[in-house]
Amino acid sequence: MTSYNLLIKFKMKTRHLKTILLVAGTSLVVVLSNPNISSLSVGGVLVCIGEAVRIWAAGHLCRNRELTTSGPYAYLRDPLYLGRLFLIVGFCIMGWGYSLLLLPVGAAVFFLNYLPRKYRKEMSRLESIFGKEYRQYSSYARSLLPRINPYPNAEKRKWSFRVLWEENREQYFLLIIITVFAGIIIRFAFG
Repeated sequence: MTSYNLLIKFKMKTRHLKTILLVAGTSLVVVLSNPNISSLSVGGVLVCIGEAVRIWAAGHLCRNRELTTSGPYAYLRDPLYLGRLFLIVGFCIMGWGYSLLLLPVGAAVFFLNYLPRKYRKEMSRLESIFGKEYRQYSSYARSLLPRINPYPNAEKRKWSFRVLWEENREQYFLLIIITVFAGIIIRFAFG
């Protein structure tokens, strides 16, 4: 077996391990939850904001074909990551009880593993594809903190359901969000 094949095999095993850990972590949020009306309300709002940002972003993102600067990308570089951060915080608050103890773990994984890994891969890839255009954009648009004024050279393209559904396949992520949301609600109703 060549070193390239070993690398591919290792990456696939790593991807499977990450998926298993993600499923285990989200399941733990539900299992450990002890929600109340306040936690459901506050956490639910954060989850809805997070998924709304992701849906807005996924309806604009045209990976590798163009430097996306329309929609939320006019205000920040990484709206999908911001949405994910809102989801982590929102679900831990929704679950309350022991699931709130998962918030520091989720935040640590997000800020110490997920973001640095994504930045390493994505920033260099985007810079190699789009060059000066990406450097100008990234010098203006911050990663997770939106600007008040949009990027001056932002595109005016409209949000697209086709891009959301077919190109970015956000429906699968949305299904996970709905399942976890419902699991916490069920824990509240019957737990």
